[in-house]
Amino acid sequence: MTKGQLKKVPSVLPKMIVFDLDYTLWPEWIDCTYGPPYTYDKVANEIHNEQGESLRLFEHTASIISLIKALPDVKIGIASRTQTPDWARKALRLLRIPELDNTTLYENIDYFEIYPGSKMTHFQSLSKKSGIACHNMLFFDDESRNREVTRLGVHFVKVDGRTGITPFQFENALHAFANNSGVVQSKMDKYLKKI
Repeated sequence: MTKGQLKKVPSVLPKMIVFDLDYTLWPEWIDCTYGPPYTYDKVANEIHNEQGESLRLFEHTASIISLIKALPDVKIGIASRTQTPDWARKALRLLRIPELDNTTLYENIDYFEIYPGSKMTHFQSLSKKSGIACHNMLFFDDESRNREVTRLGVHFVKVDGRTGITPFQFENALHAFANNSGVVQSKMDKYLKKI
């Protein structure tokens, strides 16, 4: 998926798109199965540990991150309640985004909230650190219980933990955000003229 693959770019975009990790960007709970040290397999874009377990991104994760990086004024955040934040950060520093000069996923994330606890706390911290109000955030997560962040104004999208985020779901989420938002991004008109 590239910016040209969006059928229509919404006139209003979120100022931050936030992702859970487990069963949202990758198909495992990192704190239940995997542990470092990790080695990176560049052919498969996977990491492996000494027990032979592997972790990869869902099929569309890299292209969706690439698309977001092409949008104007949109930041990327992570909100994960994992019990092993160091493991998650190590994985993020190894897994790559081929469409973005093979940079790491970590290099393409602007804000991180990776620690046990409520997603409410994660989003309050994301807002404080970024200066972006929660109602300007779009959040993808596989757990319905995390819908609680809508009380802060966050736009929540439930992800199928078997597939991760699909391009169709991502584009629909952007349009739903635009339809439910009164916030206009500063560079959108200039961006729309380029595509």
